[in-house]
Amino acid sequence: MDESLGKTHITANIFIAMNSGGIGGYAYTNNSWAGNNFTYSFIKLNPKANVAALEKKFPAFLAKYGQQQMTDLGLKKVLTLQPVTSIHTTTGHDVELTKSTSPNFLRILFLIAALIQIIACINFMNLSTARASKRAKEVGVRKVIGAARKDIIRQFLGESILLSFIGVLVALPMLTIAIPYLNQITHANIQLSSLNDIKLWLALLGLVLFTGIIAGSYPAFYLSAFKAVKVIKGNFTNQISAAGIRRSLVVFQFVLSIVLISGIIVIYSQLNYIKNMDLGFDKNQRLIFSFYTEDSQNKIGSFMNDLNRLPGVKSVSQSNNYLSQFVFNDQGVYLAGGDMAHSVDVQNMTTDEHFAAANGIKIIAGRDFRLKDSAKVLVNETVIKRLGIKLADAPGTMIYSQYAPDPVRSYEIIGVMKDFNFNSLHNEVNAFMLLYSSPGPFMSNLTVATNTANYKSLLSDIEKIWLKDIPGTPFEYSFLDQEVQKQYETEITLSNIINAFTIMAILISCLGLFGLVAFSAEQRNKEIGVRKVLGASVTSIMTLLSKDFLKLVVISIIIAVPIGWWAMHKWLEDFAYKVDLAWWMFALAGFVAICIALFTVSFQAIKAAIANPVKSLRSE
Repeated sequence: MDESLGKTHITANIFIAMNSGGIGGYAYTNNSWAGNNFTYSFIKLNPKANVAALEKKFPAFLAKYGQQQMTDLGLKKVLTLQPVTSIHTTTGHDVELTKSTSPNFLRILFLIAALIQIIACINFMNLSTARASKRAKEVGVRKVIGAARKDIIRQFLGESILLSFIGVLVALPMLTIAIPYLNQITHANIQLSSLNDIKLWLALLGLVLFTGIIAGSYPAFYLSAFKAVKVIKGNFTNQISAAGIRRSLVVFQFVLSIVLISGIIVIYSQLNYIKNMDLGFDKNQRLIFSFYTEDSQNKIGSFMNDLNRLPGVKSVSQSNNYLSQFVFNDQGVYLAGGDMAHSVDVQNMTTDEHFAAANGIKIIAGRDFRLKDSAKVLVNETVIKRLGIKLADAPGTMIYSQYAPDPVRSYEIIGVMKDFNFNSLHNEVNAFMLLYSSPGPFMSNLTVATNTANYKSLLSDIEKIWLKDIPGTPFEYSFLDQEVQKQYETEITLSNIINAFTIMAILISCLGLFGLVAFSAEQRNKEIGVRKVLGASVTSIMTLLSKDFLKLVVISIIIAVPIGWWAMHKWLEDFAYKVDLAWWMFALAGFVAICIALFTVSFQAIKAAIANPVKSLRSE
């Protein structure tokens, strides 16, 4: 699709009329409300339409066109309207056309960006108030010649806004360089053409004003409060001290940094847990091939036969879906004497006799499929638990299902599969079964289990077979482990973004701390000189300058740990399978923060400690 026409969640390359022979040449003529949950309906409303009033008419609409079918099966269907503009940021719906982005994820990104901005503002406040003595006489002189306090406030706020504006001018060319890296980190497709949007420039102007006012407000009100007579005489030590405020802001900075560092540790631990967790099937060294045209589907058989002859191929299976993809087929099943109103909803896939072996699925009772196993099924442990069947009794048990007005279907359970995570680890294992079928138009996916150390050579051989058996169709494949990983794109993206933002937050915090230590060393220049003359060692001078700031970092750790624990606990709630929050995660975050602060402080402390005391005491 042409991106110049705007954004869309519909990524299809070809559109085919449903009644003109769709996938595999089969037209969709079944209008049953009980099935066909995989279609999407788009409605263009009259501009004057009342959405709420229209939705109230849906129950009557369903009652007229098939709700009774659903009621007879013990099921219920609800129709709602959703604005097209909200599809991409609405989660919780099954079988979406494309992966949606959670609003919480966007809120987290916005919050982190805001915190980074606040840290930068805090640095400006700290350094401005720390160097207040340098501008105290300027403020005094301005007041003596008639400047009112509001004039002083306007001056300092103006300076802050001007600096913020200059920062934007410097940032824009850097942004053009950073966009490719930003897209790589976020898996987005941000274009420079986005800068043509007037809303973006208005938001940027608002950010400049907000940053300038927030960063400059405290210094402006603090400096403008100096008494003219006292500061001109050089006596302004009795003014309201900003030392406590500066310490509080340093603590706040490091609290944010430690929370972000602990977030990195927990997210990395969870992603590593997901990556290494036993899913119950083997995702490694599996290739996936999908066929979308009638011509290619008719040639799957010959392609499979040739694949099986390759020395690097262990097994090939044909199915209507593959593991890690959302299973959109489901049906209610019940035991003899039951009915659909009290059935167990089971997600299912249609496969051949090689599927379990090709995916490394374990059969813990009964047997696997055999050729021409008509009306036979394999179920997982969850199915027999919900049906109330003992594991030993499951093989040979008959189960039943019905889609009205179709007749009742019966299936024989021939084997029980050990529970495996056929969907993401965000959810617990659901009831699942495999239905045996001979190759057909909807068996359009191949799972190829391989055993080779030379994938380049194997893929080259497979491509030759493809070109021979399915000429005219592009050679496309994917790896099953990569498909599994795609289920966690949001988490991976969040990890990448937090990594980058944490580095930025730490650098900004360190710059502020670096400036404060430098100023502190300058203020205590003569004291350090006297101490050295009296025999103080370099180590004692370093300890003198460092301990106050390290105390602030320790206070930050005490405050940050419960905040970080709460934030990560809430994030992990989205996973059915997750790591346990351990004390070492937050201890490590605190240790990293101490090391960073110690490194930052030590540079200036060493510089002050080794300085020649004669220079600092020359004027005494």
